[in-house]
Amino acid sequence: MWVFGVLVVGVVLCSAPALAADVQRGKDIAEHQCAACHQVAPHQRNELADAPPFELIGRKNGFDAAALAFALLEPHPKMNFSPSQRDAADVAAYISTLAR
Repeated sequence: MWVFGVLVVGVVLCSAPALAADVQRGKDIAEHQCAACHQVAPHQRNELADAPPFELIGRKNGFDAAALAFALLEPHPKMNFSPSQRDAADVAAYISTLAR
């Protein structure tokens, strides 16, 4: 029983950063780091035709902010920065707000 309690506390503590994602910070990061290629806000000019708008990403069926945050940790073509886990979680949280 003691081991189960320790596991539960460990899981809660490890997941706390994901629960505390900051949408406004994610928007700020997106505007400064992602807008050169992606349309990061509705009604913004899309810079590259092959870079999907964030609103489209957020509206994808089965969108999962945690999975997106994990994917953002892997560099993709032309990405000009390496986000921290917190940065990735915040950007993913921002993108999830665009699906509404």
